[in-house]
Amino acid sequence: MFHDLAEILRGQVGEPFVLDYSEESLKDADRLISLITKPGQTPDETLVLSIGAYLGETTLKLLGGVWRQSDEVLTDSSVLLDGCELWPFRRVRQRIYYGTESPLYAWFEMARAGSQQEVKKLLHGQEQATLIRPTGHDPLVIKITKSPRNR
Repeated sequence: MFHDLAEILRGQVGEPFVLDYSEESLKDADRLISLITKPGQTPDETLVLSIGAYLGETTLKLLGGVWRQSDEVLTDSSVLLDGCELWPFRRVRQRIYYGTESPLYAWFEMARAGSQQEVKKLLHGQEQATLIRPTGHDPLVIKITKSPRNR
């Protein structure tokens, strides 16, 4: 389902934006958001759904992981990646509201860091930890819980 939503977005967006599921394409997704929204506005849920699906699918293609679909609200779905739970739709909502201070590519960079050695360092002797990095007004937060993979 999320792949289909991402593909619909890709089909609707043309030049100069390149949405090819690459890390670099997340900067184009940021530019697209800047073009069609203004910081402080209430995020349009259709836009949150389509760009959030693209952000999540890009994460899956580049880093692995699986979707955890919310039964209640579709945009509360998350990506599970090596003991990290990531919320791409929340990030898109924050990006729209806070503007360029909450970029999508920074979220992806943190997801990548969280899926690598930082997780093992954070979880040393703990069952869970929270990875927080400042990004302007709204900190980027990833909750990490110990799974069989990172024990």
